[in-house]
Amino acid sequence: MTAHNPILMVGLAVILAAVAIHVSVSRYKKIGAKAALTRGVVYVLLIGSLAGIYFVLSYAISKLLLYENIALGSSLEPIDVILAVVLAFLFQPIKKFFDTYTDKIFYRNECNFEDFSQGLSAILAQTTDLQLLLRRISSYIMREFELEKVTFCIPSKGIYGRAGRRRYAVIEDDTRKIMQYYWKHYSFPEAIITKDIKDKSLQKLFKLHKTAVAIPLMQQDRETGILFLGERKGRKYSRRNICILESVASELAISIQNALSVEEIKRLNDTLQRKIDESTKELRLTNRQLQRLDESKNEFISMASHQLRTPLTSIKGYLDMLLEGDLGRVSSTQKAVLREAFSSSERMVRLINDFLNVSRLQTGKFVIDKQKTDIAQIVKEEVALLKVVASQRSIKLKVKINKNIPEVKIDAEKIRQVILNMIDNAIYYSKPNKDVAISLSQKGGFIEFTVKDSGIGVPKVEQPNLFGKFFRGSNARRKRPDGTGVGLFLARKVILFHGGEIIFSSEEGKGSVFGFRIPAGKP
Repeated sequence: MTAHNPILMVGLAVILAAVAIHVSVSRYKKIGAKAALTRGVVYVLLIGSLAGIYFVLSYAISKLLLYENIALGSSLEPIDVILAVVLAFLFQPIKKFFDTYTDKIFYRNECNFEDFSQGLSAILAQTTDLQLLLRRISSYIMREFELEKVTFCIPSKGIYGRAGRRRYAVIEDDTRKIMQYYWKHYSFPEAIITKDIKDKSLQKLFKLHKTAVAIPLMQQDRETGILFLGERKGRKYSRRNICILESVASELAISIQNALSVEEIKRLNDTLQRKIDESTKELRLTNRQLQRLDESKNEFISMASHQLRTPLTSIKGYLDMLLEGDLGRVSSTQKAVLREAFSSSERMVRLINDFLNVSRLQTGKFVIDKQKTDIAQIVKEEVALLKVVASQRSIKLKVKINKNIPEVKIDAEKIRQVILNMIDNAIYYSKPNKDVAISLSQKGGFIEFTVKDSGIGVPKVEQPNLFGKFFRGSNARRKRPDGTGVGLFLARKVILFHGGEIIFSSEEGKGSVFGFRIPAGKP
C-alpha cells in the first residue's frame, strides 16, 4: 500500500462490507434470512473495525517513529507489514466479540446451543429408565423450543415417549417409509423438514401426525429411532434451531441405545430370576416330598427292625444252646452247620441294630449312654467272636493291645458295634491268606483304635463320600453285594458323639486303615 488516504479507506470498507453481505446471503441462503443478516452484520462490523484499527495504528506509529507530521500519502510499507500481522492476530477475538453481541441482539428469544446442550446432558445423566428418559427429553425439547408436541418413536421395541397435548400413534410401517425416504435423500444427522418433502404421500403422513420436523436417531449406521417435532408456538423453525437439534442427534441416539441395553439386561435378569424362583419352588416341593418319603422309610425300617429283632434273638439263643450241648450231644459236622447259622444270626442282629440306630438319628432319639468301660476287653471279645469268620476266609487276625489301657467313659454297646463293623469289613474286603492288623493304644490324652488290611481299598474319587448314609464304593458293591452302606455312617456318628474323630486312609488295590480316636478322659 502506498497511500493512507482516509476517504480511500472508508470507501474500501464500504465495498468490502457489501461483498461480505452478498457472500453471507449466498452462503447462508439455505439457513434463512435472519442467519444471513446476522452474519452480514458481523462481517460489516468486523471489516469496519479492522479498517479503523488499521488507520489509527498506522497514523499513531508513523507519528511515534518519525517525530514529525507525516502526510497521509507518504509511503510506509514496513509499517503496513507490521499492521497486517497485528490485524491477523486481532481478527478472531474481534469476530468472537461481535458474534456474541449480535447473537444476543438477533437471537435473544432463541434457544442457545451451549445452554441447551448442558441441560440435555444433565437429563441424560439422571436416569437409564427408557420411558422416563424419553418423557423428560420430550418435555425439555418442547419447553426450550416452544413446540406444540414432541414424540420419540423406537419402533423395534414399540416404545414411544411424548410431550404435548396432542398424541398421535406412529406405527412401525410409517417409520419404515420415513427411513426409506431418508436414506434416498438425506445423510445423518440431517433433519427432514415437512415443507421440503417431495413425496406427497409422506408429506401427507407428516401432516397427519402434526409433524414439522423429523430427525432420525442413529448410532454407527444403526437405526435407533426417530424424533418427531411439532410446530413451534407462534413462530417458525429457524435454521439455527434445526442445527442445534441435528447436533444432539448422535448424543440422543447413544443415550437411548444405552437405556435399551440396560432395559434388555433388566429383562434378562427378571427372566433369569423368574426361572430361578420357579426352579427353587419345584426343588422345595420335591424336597418336601422326599422328606415325607424319608420319614415313611424310617418308620418302616424302625417297625420292621423291632419286629425282626425279637425272633432273631430267640433263634440266636436256641442255636447257642445247641452248640453248647444243652439240648444233647451234636456231631462235629452238625456243630459246623450250627456255627454258620449262629454267625449269620449274629450278622442279622447287627444289621437290625444298625437300621434302628439310623432311624433314631433321623428322629433325634439317638442317645449316648456313657459309662466307665474297659475298652480293651471289648476289643478282645469282638476279635474272639470274629476269629471263626476270619479263619473261614483264610484271614489271620493280628492283635496288638498295649498294656495299661485305662477305662474310658463310653457307650459300650455302640463302641462295640463300631469295632465289630470295622474288623468285619477288613475281613470281608481282604484277599485270602492275608493278615488284618488290629491295634489299640493310648497316645497322649486319646485312646486310638485301628484296623489295617491289604484288601481292595477305596477309589480316591469316592473317598469324600465314604461315610455318607447308604454310600458304598463301586468296588465294594462288586465284592460284597449284600452290604447296606450304614455301618461306616453310624461309626462316624457314634465317634463324633463321643467327641472323637475317625481315622481313615486308603489306596485302591492296596488296602485301607480304618479306626477312631476318642478322649481318654481324666485318669
